[in-house]
Amino acid sequence: MSMKIVRAFLVVGLTGCGVAELPEDVPNAEPVGSTEAEVIVGSVNWTAATSLSATSTERTRSKAVGYLSIPAVGSRCTAWLIANDKIVTNNHCVGSSSQAVGARVSFNYEDGVASTSRIWYDCSTFVRTWTAEDMTVLTCKALNGYLPGQVYGKLTVASANAANGSAMYVLHQNCDYNATPSCVPNKKYSPGSVLNTNVTSNELSYNADTLGGSSGSPVLAGAGAANAHLVIGLHHVGVGSNYSTSASNRGVEASAIRARLAEVGL
Repeated sequence: MSMKIVRAFLVVGLTGCGVAELPEDVPNAEPVGSTEAEVIVGSVNWTAATSLSATSTERTRSKAVGYLSIPAVGSRCTAWLIANDKIVTNNHCVGSSSQAVGARVSFNYEDGVASTSRIWYDCSTFVRTWTAEDMTVLTCKALNGYLPGQVYGKLTVASANAANGSAMYVLHQNCDYNATPSCVPNKKYSPGSVLNTNVTSNELSYNADTLGGSSGSPVLAGAGAANAHLVIGLHHVGVGSNYSTSASNRGVEASAIRARLAEVGL
């Protein structure tokens, strides 16, 4: 079977007219303008972020990751805080100011949190996008006097790229809708290892599980690795077929992320 590069974000149903209501979970809907999606590598080994030890660094980092609702294009992705009021996601999720209209993020979209208890931040202010790095930065507004980073913390991008074979993990919003179509895309922790830090000029590959909707997730160095718990990649694409051990996922490397963030003063 020939390998194919796959990239996309998942459509989510929206209700109402004018201002969209909170997004309804339809995690197995068709992606916008594409049949592509990221991949689960081998058997599914992700776990709910809420299952992590409450005192672990992984759990602390997970709080800065959220479900990004994008009503302007009827989709969802994952986003993460790089500053108190700034989030990072993919260009293929939000690629223009018009696509950012109505965008919002919930950082407590987790197991055990009722839909009526999810807190949503307006993150609709477009800052800049970069096609080559598949990266976009948006600004979020304060809620009840607090910016999201003041409540949930923020992530830091590593000063150096990862090493082959080093431990890593992805923090993202998803569920295995292939197996359970009605599942809810709560916050997940996907552990794995770096496969190739030079898979392309600005990408690394890894064997952590993702699916469509994980786009825009942070890839972090694992415990014991250099730059442990710092961002070493921006997840955006998969290669291969679901449940195949030869499949892999890819993210834009830390050096490219840092260079683009510097252009907007981050």
